[in-house]
Amino acid sequence: MKVYRRYDQKYYIFGKSQARKGKDHNSKKLVHSLVESVRQAYVSGSLPWTSHATLHLLSYYKESGHLDEGLDFWKWLSRAEGMILDPVYIGAAIELLAVCGVGLRYCEETYERTLAQQRDIGCQYYLTPGAILPDRSKALTTSGTSSGLLQGILSARLHYGNWQGSYLTLDTVFALRPTQAAPRFLDAFVYERPIFEALAVFFMYCRGGNAVSKVTLTTILKLLKDLANRASHYRLQLDLVGTMFRVVEAYIGAAGQLDLIHLNVLTSAFVNATPQTPIATPAGSTDSQRSLQNTVMEVLVKLFALFHRHDASPTHVTFGEIISRAVSLGHINLAKVAFQDMLSLDMLPSESTAVCMIKAAALLQDPELLKSAWACIRKTSMAKPDHVPDACRWKSFVAAAASCSLESFVEEQMHSLPPKSLWRIRSALTSVEKHAPEQLLPPKPTPQDFGIVNMDEFGDFCVGVRSSLEDAGILQTAGFRNFREHPIDEPPILAWPELGKETWQRKLYDDLTMEQSSKDSRPSSVEGHNGFPNGVSEAMPDISNTGIPFDELRYANWKTINNLLVQAEAWERHAKALADTDIKDTGEQKSLPRKRDLNNTSAIHYPISAQQLKAYQQDIENERVRSISEAEWRNRIIKLRNVDYEA
Repeated sequence: MKVYRRYDQKYYIFGKSQARKGKDHNSKKLVHSLVESVRQAYVSGSLPWTSHATLHLLSYYKESGHLDEGLDFWKWLSRAEGMILDPVYIGAAIELLAVCGVGLRYCEETYERTLAQQRDIGCQYYLTPGAILPDRSKALTTSGTSSGLLQGILSARLHYGNWQGSYLTLDTVFALRPTQAAPRFLDAFVYERPIFEALAVFFMYCRGGNAVSKVTLTTILKLLKDLANRASHYRLQLDLVGTMFRVVEAYIGAAGQLDLIHLNVLTSAFVNATPQTPIATPAGSTDSQRSLQNTVMEVLVKLFALFHRHDASPTHVTFGEIISRAVSLGHINLAKVAFQDMLSLDMLPSESTAVCMIKAAALLQDPELLKSAWACIRKTSMAKPDHVPDACRWKSFVAAAASCSLESFVEEQMHSLPPKSLWRIRSALTSVEKHAPEQLLPPKPTPQDFGIVNMDEFGDFCVGVRSSLEDAGILQTAGFRNFREHPIDEPPILAWPELGKETWQRKLYDDLTMEQSSKDSRPSSVEGHNGFPNGVSEAMPDISNTGIPFDELRYANWKTINNLLVQAEAWERHAKALADTDIKDTGEQKSLPRKRDLNNTSAIHYPISAQQLKAYQQDIENERVRSISEAEWRNRIIKLRNVDYEA
């Protein structure tokens, strides 16, 4: 065992991180040779076999992309004499097999064989769909290995597009551990399902106080930001940006720790959602421009204060996002205020940020602002070999100086250059003419024309954002928010209506989670106790860190899964219709990547088109006005949950 520990420790230090990051090619080769030597030692019998070492090896092969070696290792495991399918590593094996393309049927068979070999009858029972808990108000203690096994089959089902089985697996996870769901269950939905479904799973995680990784939050925010930037109308853009703030509020409520990248993404999306206004003139801003600037600054101040509590204060990157977005939208005075605040904090802007301010100075005809921006460019150019800004920077500077009547200042800056650099710059400037200030602006963003924007609409949006930021900073105790007393309203983009009346849902929930049909073969070890029916207890219920009793939390999660099943069914219907349209129009179906790149969070697995989004919103509206009977609703849920039920 001493040899195993030495090998495994080396792999754990190098392999896990390098397989994911893969930045150093030599390190990757070193790790791979080490892993291969461990595998050969296992196969030859010179190294003792352990379940946890096998888990690490299988995970390495999947994460690093060495699928052929991983598949060979699995074949050896499955043929080894006396080998028992241990849930410790079978979950990782199923994930690897799915990526290798063996088919969902084989993955399901492996999962079923593993369950059949379980010695823990209770654990075997609880991993079966429709299992009834002994007490819905209490935490359930099961083997920790079941989480990895469920994670493996869920990932395989998602990989092969079995959305129904995936959500039923997630239902099992949240029934067993409503407050201890592993973060990777959420990651699977973020990377494999449409962002709207992933958001519903995210809010379910936060409601129970489950841990969510910083990387997952970053991915969700970036996906929402990308969708907002491509929004087809302004109201939708505001809804998506507002959802980003609700996501952060829920994340903090679950004791999540914010990071600087979250601040930068939020800031960029918020400023980009400000309405375009006429470009400010040297004569000053209009009343509407000043009002807009004050509103935006109020939100940014509250946003910065919230992140400051998490030790994530704004940096030059944050201010750079504000300035570049503000200048591109014509909010020149807002950019000027941000630039002055940046300098007052002794931050040196990047060269691109300073160039934006040169353009802003030209539009405002502000000589002092131009001098400050040019001084920043001169400082950043000190890192260059000749300590001289590029010719393109000089062109922007000269054109802006002409608008500010600072030709003498340009000559002064020219004379400070070395002779060789001076000749090069003068040659490049021979074609520079005096530009109109408007020509200095970068191209406008390319979303479709929003038409006339009601400024009151943006003002109402900012009121909601400020309220969300204030709640995020106040409604927390010991790191967690009490979601029972202070729930977070679902964002408008997720406002999927209740599928049925509350009395219908509660009755069906009790029937499915408390009563026993004659077909069940539940072991005696999980029967009811204290003379109460299964799922009912006379004792005080366990309470989550977010202040919700376990029985209430499990019921809320059950309803969320129902909604997700209905949403996923509608989404797949639209996806199929669009695919059929592609085949009809082009003769071939457009292929979409099955997974997002884990190292590229801006890559989108489901490129949500305008048609899909419109159809999704229409589904929400149809459900809202739809008249449905109890029997129709119940049959719909039973069909999606694939359970036997008699009313």
